[in-house]
Amino acid sequence: MTMDFSKDRLLASGFTVKELQKLQHNIDNFGGTFEEVIGDLAKRFKIFLWVFFCCVACFWFLIYSKIDDIGYVFSGGISLFVAVLIIGFSQPPIISFKCWRFCRINKN
Repeated sequence: MTMDFSKDRLLASGFTVKELQKLQHNIDNFGGTFEEVIGDLAKRFKIFLWVFFCCVACFWFLIYSKIDDIGYVFSGGISLFVAVLIIGFSQPPIISFKCWRFCRINKN
């Protein structure tokens, strides 16, 4: 059994018409199918989650290892925050979340 990637199914799962138009525009420009685009965006969201939680773990390590040096913790926290922002906005975060949720709900 394969997932149904029809526009009606995607609209029913929470995508807006504007988001589907963006995906269709991307498909028209670069080729592919809805299945490929949604799968790739879902993978990007998983990678973003991994990076986010690794940055949180690094920040906790900074806090516990350099508790007496507030400047070190502050600058490390700012740099980790900027890294998460860059990675988060290098993809469409809301659309990739919806793709991840769609794939998670409609697994085989």
